[in-house]
Amino acid sequence: MGTCFAFMEKKNEVELGELLLSLNYLPSAGRLNVDVIRAKQLLQTDVSQGSDPFVKIQLVHGLKLVKTKKTSFLRGTIDPFYNESFSFKVPQEELENASLVFTVFGHNMKSSNDFIGRIVIGQYSSGPSESNHWRRMLNTHRTAVEQWHSLRSRAECDRVSPASLEVT
Repeated sequence: MGTCFAFMEKKNEVELGELLLSLNYLPSAGRLNVDVIRAKQLLQTDVSQGSDPFVKIQLVHGLKLVKTKKTSFLRGTIDPFYNESFSFKVPQEELENASLVFTVFGHNMKSSNDFIGRIVIGQYSSGPSESNHWRRMLNTHRTAVEQWHSLRSRAECDRVSPASLEVT
């Protein structure tokens, strides 16, 4: 008699880390507020001295990059606490066409920054967890909605989210 084993399959992907975000929308002001709270277990990009991670937040409207903001970078950690807030002007009638692209990089003085991972939340969400966070925010105006997200590879985001293709 054969035994059946069920395995959670991660398609042999490297764990890139997780990002804790809080979103809230203020309809009267037309402001989308984003708090980048912290990240944990980020993929280490520089083995000798640890990563100096920062998060780039990009607002994409439809398929057009509208605004880019970034956190400060924190030296030598894979578990950074940011607690940084950002506000984007998004009129209510444009909210359904908005996407936020969050990309974590390792700051690199000598060359271009090292890509660690990305997620997209909004019209072109990069997965069910991201879609769920966006939906929860839309349903609870003026209330901050917090959620952890597992970072994805650039290739995976580019495959599932047209907004990912619009940013660097």
